[in-house]
Amino acid sequence: MRKKRKTKYDWAKVQEEYDAGLSWRGIQEKFGMVTSAISKAMKRGDFVPRTKSEGLRLHFEKNGPCSQTKETREKISVARLKYLENNPDKVPYLINHSSKESYPERIFRKALQSSGITGWVQEYQSGIYRYDFAFPDLKIDVEIDGSTHTSKKVQRIDERRDSWSKKNGWVVIRFPAKRVKEDVVSCINELKTYL
Repeated sequence: MRKKRKTKYDWAKVQEEYDAGLSWRGIQEKFGMVTSAISKAMKRGDFVPRTKSEGLRLHFEKNGPCSQTKETREKISVARLKYLENNPDKVPYLINHSSKESYPERIFRKALQSSGITGWVQEYQSGIYRYDFAFPDLKIDVEIDGSTHTSKKVQRIDERRDSWSKKNGWVVIRFPAKRVKEDVVSCINELKTYL
C-alpha cells in the first residue's frame, strides 16, 4: 500500500481560496508557489481548476464586460474588412448562408427568363460580396431584400456593401421581397430602365 505523499501546501485551503475567486496568479503570490506546483496538484487530483465558462463568468462579475474605445472598434472593423477582401472564402455570411434560392428570388429569376432578359448571373461573387442577380457586363447588381433588411443593423451592412459596390463601378438596385411577390412585373420594368 502506497503512502500518501505529504505536500508542501495545504491544497484544501488553496482550493477554498481559488473557489472564492482568487486567480492562479493570486494563488501563486499568496501561497508562494510556481505554476508547475499547481499543474502537479491537478494531476494528483489535489486541485480542481475552474472551467473556461466559470472563469469567464467570474471575470465578468468582478470586472464587468470589456469595453473598447470607438477608435479601437473602428480599427478592428477596418482590419477585418481588409482581411475578408483578401480572403473572400472566409466571409462568415457566405460560409453560414444556405445557398438555396429564396421564394422571391425564384419568382424574380422566372420573371427574368420569361421576359427574355439575358446577361445576368445569379449569386455572382464580387469582392467579398455575393450579388443576388448581377449583370457583370453592365455592372448592375439587383438585390431582393427580405424582411431582415428592415433592421438597423442589416441596413448599416447594406449601406457599407452598396458603398463598396458603387466605388467599384456597380449600380445597385434593391427590390423588397414583398414587392417582388406582389408585383414582379413592375420590378422587371424598373430594371429595364437600367438595361
